[in-house]
Amino acid sequence: MSPSRRCAVVAHRGGGVEVPENTWSAVEHVAELGLTWMETDLRATADGVVVLSHDADLLRTAGDPRRIGELAWEELAQVDAGDGRSFVRLDEALAAHPGISFNIDLKDSAVVQPALQAVREADALGRVRFASFSARRLAVLRRQEPRATTSLGIGDVAGLMLLSEAAVPVPHTRWAWTRGRVDAAQVPVSYHRVPVVTRRFIARAHAAGLEVHVWTVDDPEQMRSLAARGVDAVITDRPALALDVLG
Repeated sequence: MSPSRRCAVVAHRGGGVEVPENTWSAVEHVAELGLTWMETDLRATADGVVVLSHDADLLRTAGDPRRIGELAWEELAQVDAGDGRSFVRLDEALAAHPGISFNIDLKDSAVVQPALQAVREADALGRVRFASFSARRLAVLRRQEPRATTSLGIGDVAGLMLLSEAAVPVPHTRWAWTRGRVDAAQVPVSYHRVPVVTRRFIARAHAAGLEVHVWTVDDPEQMRSLAARGVDAVITDRPALALDVLG
């Protein structure tokens, strides 16, 4: 990250502490804050409509045990997503807010094809980053759409950690960031008590042409510390607070 560049704020699920997550209220919150990026999650209905939802079922957000993948859109549209309105369709969000870029987590393999189709039809490949814990899922997407921008899967993040801590050069031509349009490593501060976001990791990512985005960061002091360390973005449930903290 350039010394003159600010640490960006990415609204996690649209800012789940400040507004109901992954709802129209969340999308509008991101727009009102003037943020460039919203992180969100995608699921597909039984008839292939892509909607914003972290969970596979409706229990936590709507008190309904049914699974999104078992419902047609016509049925899901009758369910309150959490803000008094129906679930957000990806195609409608892309059309309604052309100023927002979406960092979308592909929550299962069934959503990859319909999500890619929705983004293509919206001519929105330039403002979408595809993410997933599954490196395999991302590899499938990259093969099907070489123009798609993605982050690293968990296996490639582990490889980047290995490279950053290695005392001797390690061949890295097999890693995902050497192929396709991979622009970011999106990582937690630590994983199972093992530090991830070290200065070496940040430096190695930047040397590979990758930004470092850290999730989920809701504590002001941690936001400041990560910004000082040189991360490129914090992904937070408290985007309004993060803007106040980071300027």
